[in-house]
Amino acid sequence: MSLATERRAARERALGLLYEAEAKGTTGAEVLADLPVEPDAFAVDLVLAVDAHREQIDGLLARFAKGWTLARMPALDRAALRMGSAELIARPDVPTAVVLAETVELASRFSTDDSGRFVNGLLARVAEEVRGSGAAASAPPAGAPGDVLAPQVDGLIVDLDGVIRHWDLDYHRDAEVRLGLPPGTLVATALADERLERVTDGRLSFADWCAEVGTEVAATHPVDAVAVAEVWADATWHIDLVVVELLEAVREVVPVALLSNASSNLTVDLERSGILDLFDAVVGSADLGAGKPAAEAFQAAADRIGVPLDRCLFVDDTLGHVEAARALGLRAEPFTGAEELRDLLGGLDLLP
Repeated sequence: MSLATERRAARERALGLLYEAEAKGTTGAEVLADLPVEPDAFAVDLVLAVDAHREQIDGLLARFAKGWTLARMPALDRAALRMGSAELIARPDVPTAVVLAETVELASRFSTDDSGRFVNGLLARVAEEVRGSGAAASAPPAGAPGDVLAPQVDGLIVDLDGVIRHWDLDYHRDAEVRLGLPPGTLVATALADERLERVTDGRLSFADWCAEVGTEVAATHPVDAVAVAEVWADATWHIDLVVVELLEAVREVVPVALLSNASSNLTVDLERSGILDLFDAVVGSADLGAGKPAAEAFQAAADRIGVPLDRCLFVDDTLGHVEAARALGLRAEPFTGAEELRDLLGGLDLLP
């Protein structure tokens, strides 16, 4: 198991112990003392750091959480914020971007739908206060080799939809109004599980996909099948230019691969968007015959840029794909926004 994976598991354990301490109205140290087996040393460090810096941490959170009191926060959010703040204060060897990304991921996974964004915004303010504005790219102290949570990576593998490309939902709504279709008909028909699986593994070509959507919609609604197929084929999207600029910068440092669960039209779409040359390699599931979360999809992307899996950073907006990548040994992080991505890349020294 890699150090990054061990640290990730330790954080999850520490969060559970801190949550338990609060539920029992006791300290983290007392919860640790009652355990039959002591957890990983890093988990213990985090729990005890919260105890040691609790007054400072709660003061910072109360100051920055405008409109919120600590008591009003969801208990898991409060525990995650205390743990992340303690790590920022007590573990200067861990990059700021890594602390934020790991803490936000845990809050997103175990707390409310809004917890990731809330924890990210508040913890970023704490980081600026206790580490300064330039802390995100800080290196570990000399003489501590191997004690970095997130080692420098040699390649980036990035998702397309939800990260770089964002579909224009108004297009589908307007098209349905023009065709006299109930709202949601086009997307529900096109992205039906079995059909989408055939599209993304290459059994159903893009042209046949559009035709099939048209035929099915026309079978249950008074519309022309060809018109529906054309509407689906002409769907529009926009490209996040901030993310594009970040990827262009990363390519000055390491190679970048695109890994997308996409139709056979992927290359055409990239050319249409003017970003085909943004990548050193493009791996589409329809061409490969397999997509995320299959191991062969990740392996194919890593092979195309000549980087071992465990030296790749993977970024995707689907948490299931992130977890699958982590299980294979990649450094994998969920995409939550362009600025968060900038912090992550900067913390890993992937920006010039």
